[in-house]
Amino acid sequence: MTAEREAWLVPERGNRFVMKLMLGLARLFGRRRLALLLYPISLWYLATDGTARRNSRIYLRRVLGREPSLLLIWHHIRSYAQITLDRLFILDPRTTPPEISLAGAEILFEALEAGRGCLLLGAHIGSFDSLRTVLRVMPAPLTLRILMYRRYTGEATRLIEMLDPAYTDILIPLGEPDTMLRVAESLRAGSVVAILGDRAHDMGRSLSVSVLGKPALLPVGPIRLAALTGAPVVLFSGLRRPDGSYDIRFEKFAERIEFGETAQEKAASLKAWMTRYADWMSALCRRDPLSWYNYYDFWKERT
Repeated sequence: MTAEREAWLVPERGNRFVMKLMLGLARLFGRRRLALLLYPISLWYLATDGTARRNSRIYLRRVLGREPSLLLIWHHIRSYAQITLDRLFILDPRTTPPEISLAGAEILFEALEAGRGCLLLGAHIGSFDSLRTVLRVMPAPLTLRILMYRRYTGEATRLIEMLDPAYTDILIPLGEPDTMLRVAESLRAGSVVAILGDRAHDMGRSLSVSVLGKPALLPVGPIRLAALTGAPVVLFSGLRRPDGSYDIRFEKFAERIEFGETAQEKAASLKAWMTRYADWMSALCRRDPLSWYNYYDFWKERT
């Protein structure tokens, strides 16, 4: 891949010392009081991170259909800071996690009844970590595995993940020689395998589909994985509400994804499933415009 294509794969920003300080303050003061610190922190990022500022503007312009103000861009950055702060309370067993409302849990259990495990497909919209809070309130136990690109995980994320010693045990790193074997074994065991499908880390395995009205590259891996394993696919979203709680939803996507016999039929089927996923993403973004956190040149607009 070229440097341009790896734009979102740079190591994440975040200071280990600052995160350790925030963790200590979180346990001392609680989530709502600590959230007040996010105002100056996000203002600092707004002033110093031109890339995030520019790409937030591009996204907000597209989802809202108008030029966003600098104040709205700041709110977008602060929304991401709030999600990051909430991770401390979701993963740290010594703190109180955010409250949640749950819809569609029966859809997930119905998918698992087929005996082929389940692929849980999400996006960088809202909080993927909120899935951890769901497991604590499910009417029946679930085994979760998370497919994640780990090569550029930063110090801040590693520190947060250490709060829950079991967290890294459920991760399956993408791009490793045994990734597919571990996924297949997990599905055969009846596990839920979760993956985010809106970032193409290998641009040679991506497809251009319309997202919010303009073509963008999305990875074909999740759809091909579903077709290869025969596992049912359920969509997952966890959007943060203004009161700090999370609206968590499971939605039907496919009982089984199958491609046609010919190359043309396979390409058409793949395109149709990818478009359906992109339409779901677009609808989520329009529902809560400040909750998509792709701060890179997603549409290759650069302006």
